[in-house]
Amino acid sequence: MNIALTGSSGLIGSQLLKDLKVMGHTVLCISSSLSSPEKNIYLYEELFSKEINFTADFLIHLASINSNLKKSEMDQEITILHNTIKCMEKLNCRNIIFFSTIKVYGENSFDLNLIDENSPQHPECFYGKAKARCEKEIIHLSQTNKFNYLIFRLPPILTDQPKSNLGKMLSLVKNGLPIPSFPVGDFNQRSFLKFELLAYVMKEVLEEEVISSSNIFNICDTEPISTNSLIRSFGKRINKKARIIYLPNFIFKAMIKVNRLQLILCRIFGNFSISNAKLKTLLRLPEHF
Repeated sequence: MNIALTGSSGLIGSQLLKDLKVMGHTVLCISSSLSSPEKNIYLYEELFSKEINFTADFLIHLASINSNLKKSEMDQEITILHNTIKCMEKLNCRNIIFFSTIKVYGENSFDLNLIDENSPQHPECFYGKAKARCEKEIIHLSQTNKFNYLIFRLPPILTDQPKSNLGKMLSLVKNGLPIPSFPVGDFNQRSFLKFELLAYVMKEVLEEEVISSSNIFNICDTEPISTNSLIRSFGKRINKKARIIYLPNFIFKAMIKVNRLQLILCRIFGNFSISNAKLKTLLRLPEHF
């Protein structure tokens, strides 16, 4: 199968590119900065101006400016989407898979709610707002341009990449450094996504060609995990005991009264639990996910 891929140089895209090739797909990479036709990598501008002998069965849109998007960069995110859809036309592609984010629902909260695809959207950060706009554009343009779409809303992906926030936490565990935490970190519930599950879903979606349904799915591990359990799971994976230092709860209560500290604590110890029940109606997920 012929696949066009944006964002292939990113942390997730680079690994997904390898997996797609292992699956036996032929992949054309679309880049905003790198041109290497001999490696099947083309600039957006090259696809617009040249005749490329490649017809894509699917286009996977991963490209994004970054997850710490500024307000001034939101329009650029939309422009990337419009250029990507323009590439679909040049490649005679009628199917797009778009990687969105659970941040379209909002941010971590000290309330515990299970969020599904019908939950209201209240994006707070500019990244979440930009992705929500992209989703609306895809749905609108799919009707006028006659293409099918799958939108996957992703939580943070569990990866060993050192540049990711989770990778930085893993490096603390690897180095045997103590990690300060609070008892609340044993009970909060956050959803994450193992990269292996992402690769499995992509394999099943491409092989079964379920994209014609045009739909939106949360994609995440079935069971949420607490902050402290996540730290311990990092240690277990590398056969090293995580050193969690519990700070007294009264310190947590004092810190949470300070607005700026409250935001930081909510980011680390808040809840963000996502349901993947709808995805399970489409695919049979292995039990270990």
